[in-house]
Amino acid sequence: EIVGVVGESGSGKSVMAYTVMGLHDPAARIEAGHISFGGTDLLAASEPELAEIRGRELAMIFQSPRTALNPIRKVGLQIEDVLRRHAAIRSEDLRRHAIQALERVRIPDPERRFDAYPFELSGGMCQRVMIAMALACSPAMLIADEPTTGLDVTTQAVIMDLIRDLSR
Repeated sequence: EIVGVVGESGSGKSVMAYTVMGLHDPAARIEAGHISFGGTDLLAASEPELAEIRGRELAMIFQSPRTALNPIRKVGLQIEDVLRRHAAIRSEDLRRHAIQALERVRIPDPERRFDAYPFELSGGMCQRVMIAMALACSPAMLIADEPTTGLDVTTQAVIMDLIRDLSR
């Protein structure tokens, strides 16, 4: 199922997404309600509990891949980090799984792109890397916070088609 949240700029869509992920600003006050996911109240969960859920069961594609990716770390290693933390994969198999994640999001020549830094990739490629990271552990829920912001119209359509295809 794909659900969209629509609202004016500044209405709190991104704040809501960050809150669901447990990434809201520490100064934020949540005065009422709860966020239930898989039987867990995410607002009441401890940071270690949230860390276990994030990445494996609940993942997010951030609005700006250039700022979400570490600029001094190869993109393949960033995918490996997610796999190492949330998947039961042997160390010697991490590279292969990360390359497969890049293949799933249709990055050409994924073996070579594994060793690329974010600044060496286009905005569309960085967004695909973000999607690969988010989907690396096959989460039950994926939050996409304006995943096509800053991309040209053609690349926007490709990214949205890719997300639709992967959700099927």
